[in-house]
Amino acid sequence: MRVLVVAARVPLERARRALHGLARRGHQIAWLGDGAPDLASVRRVRGVRELAGWQAELVTSDGPEPLRAARWGWVARVHAMVLPLSLERVTRWSALDRFAWGSLHSHGVLDGAEGEALRAAPHGIDLERVGLWPTAEFESGGEASHPDVEILERACERAIARHRGRGERVGLFLDRDGTLVREVGYLSDPGDLELLPGVDVALRRAADAGLALVVISNQAGVGRGLFPLERVYEAMARLRELLRERGVELDAIHFCPHRPGEGCVCRKPAPGLLERAAQDLQLRLSASVMVGDKRLDPATGHAAGARGVLVRTGYGREEEQVLGSDGFESPDRVFDDLPAAITWWLDEGRALGPRSAERR
Repeated sequence: MRVLVVAARVPLERARRALHGLARRGHQIAWLGDGAPDLASVRRVRGVRELAGWQAELVTSDGPEPLRAARWGWVARVHAMVLPLSLERVTRWSALDRFAWGSLHSHGVLDGAEGEALRAAPHGIDLERVGLWPTAEFESGGEASHPDVEILERACERAIARHRGRGERVGLFLDRDGTLVREVGYLSDPGDLELLPGVDVALRRAADAGLALVVISNQAGVGRGLFPLERVYEAMARLRELLRERGVELDAIHFCPHRPGEGCVCRKPAPGLLERAAQDLQLRLSASVMVGDKRLDPATGHAAGARGVLVRTGYGREEEQVLGSDGFESPDRVFDDLPAAITWWLDEGRALGPRSAERR
């Protein structure tokens, strides 16, 4: 995402921390005002000139000041806004504040303890566009891994997707290790990320064709205690940066940190992460595809009602030899690598129609 942050005159500490975490997750951030994180990747701006040539997708702030944030959103020609909300401040919004909120496709994040009060008296705010900060206290190993950042990141993705308003998109769900990048086994060091040949060109083709690019990854090394959660976010941020340098912007990244057998709903081949991404990004799962180098990747696509493709990079060649031995339905197709899989999907695969129709 390309996000313009307009620092509030009186910031909310929780919101500012979440914005710092958003920057550490690898999103493109232009920060106007005080309080920017000390990251080389964050563009610090003081006025209109420094925004020239940089097209933001969304404006946000670390305080509940819709007029100030929206003004800069108008200048930057964005159409979506996400703000932290304070019920006490919302009740004191002026007519201009309310106009500013309604002038953009606005979403808000509110303290969970205030959720019921807002539901009883919405003050003109569409409750479907309001998310809640977690009410429980969490211990976090770093800014990027704090649960508040997850809430803010998904709110931003939803706001951008709903502003597009062009109906449901098709999702290209992508495994990471062995599919996008070289397989090294429990990758946790961002320096070990190496894009596989042709991946960037293929992803640009897919994005140009209107597909949403979503990474879906199991990261059981966290649950097994091999590395902390923060390292996953560092590696994922580096993945965003590597692809961005080659003209590719990911729409979302979702991963499961749990060990096998923990009974979570997010570990592949369970479809939970695909379903969550589809809800946030307004994706039509029956017209989408999941690509990966393990049998559980196409199986995850099938479990979500999408197509599933196996590639022979990473563990793919070994996995291909034992297809059908684990109870999973066979992949729709098997290809040498991701570029070949994307070429098939764009030329033939997406014309096949929903898998459900083939079972009738």
